[in-house]
Amino acid sequence: MWNRDLKFKLWLIAATWLSACALMIAFGLRFDYASCGSGLGSICLLLPFASVFASRRIDPFANLLIGFMCMVGFNMCLAVLTYAVTCFASPLADNWLQRCDAAMGIHLPSIVVWARARPWMQTFNRVYDTVLPSTLLALVVLGFDQDVRRLRNFVSHFIIGGLLTTLIYAFVPAVAPTAAFGYDATPAQSRFLEHFTALRAGEFPVVSLTNLEGLITFPSFHTTWALLLAWSFRPYRWLFVPMLLLNIGVAVSTVTTGWHYGTDVVGGVLVAAVAVATTEYLGPWLHRDAQPPPVKPGQSLQPADA
Repeated sequence: MWNRDLKFKLWLIAATWLSACALMIAFGLRFDYASCGSGLGSICLLLPFASVFASRRIDPFANLLIGFMCMVGFNMCLAVLTYAVTCFASPLADNWLQRCDAAMGIHLPSIVVWARARPWMQTFNRVYDTVLPSTLLALVVLGFDQDVRRLRNFVSHFIIGGLLTTLIYAFVPAVAPTAAFGYDATPAQSRFLEHFTALRAGEFPVVSLTNLEGLITFPSFHTTWALLLAWSFRPYRWLFVPMLLLNIGVAVSTVTTGWHYGTDVVGGVLVAAVAVATTEYLGPWLHRDAQPPPVKPGQSLQPADA
């Protein structure tokens, strides 16, 4: 259970939390510790089961629970870090993002007006919210795979992608297309604007996990997340095509819902590529304890992620 890969992930999660705490202290933010009760409760509830499964070599369940707990813990820490780095109040990048969109022939207000005028697009835009159930499916499918490296890599992709996205956001923030172009904001987009502007003005004193909004515009972490999900399913032919199409739809919906510039999507694609490349580079060091599954007669030996 206490392998090098898990220790590496726990180190990244701890570094994320310590960075968030240091920045909250520096900017005078307070954290509502009661708000993390649900997440920590889930981890505390599942940890004994993971330990028992690991000790009895019931690897699929142990791997699934360990991956889930790592993602829950990291998500909580990263959310707080995202709010803390917003207080840097770096110069807004909206003008640059709009120029990049224009260079690609993208005019977001026209896309949003077109999408809002078509009822079927409102149905399509619901794919924006499918990343969470898709992640749970990925954890189950990868957790029961004979090759544990696939699950480990997926969780590593997510953690590295989240950290890269937040690091870029700290220095390249944007108020997002809703305010930059002035079109009507949805209730969720209005809450984003309230949190974003209050944090930059030093008027958002308490960070609570029960009162969060996605603050990152560039690069689009929703796009990064969706592409990493599609990538994780590529060894499974019966799932790869539908999951690829679904998550391409997620990336498209980040624009058609008006949440992101087209340039944000490009940035999200690049972050996903870097996250995968980094994990592949670290793989031989992280997975020394993980043996590849036995090769069936007549089956060629392929890398874990072939």
